[in-house]
Amino acid sequence: MDLLNYLRNDLLHLMRRREKVALRAVRDAISAIQNAETSYVTSPATIAAPSDFVAGGVRFGYAERVVRELSAEQMMSLARGEVDRRLEDAARLRALGDVDRALMLKAEALALADRLDAYAS
Repeated sequence: MDLLNYLRNDLLHLMRRREKVALRAVRDAISAIQNAETSYVTSPATIAAPSDFVAGGVRFGYAERVVRELSAEQMMSLARGEVDRRLEDAARLRALGDVDRALMLKAEALALADRLDAYAS
């Protein structure tokens, strides 16, 4: 099972248990991986579109998207990036005096890091 499917399965359990802190972190990690996998066609299509409505989307490159498979290392790197981003934001918020939000971000980072460590082992 790859990391994306592992996090999706964990997401269902978190929703059932209503663990809001971990839920936010796991959702963001899933989104980061899915966004990295998906890119949109930017060059105009070379085939004729069946209707004017579809032709407008194809002309501007938004009618189709390409999904590329990420390696396990790339997925883990993106998820670890989410942990690092949360910790950096928490440090910045703490320096600004917003301790409550800083603690929330740190808790999210720790929850996601625990799940990533559990997946890696």
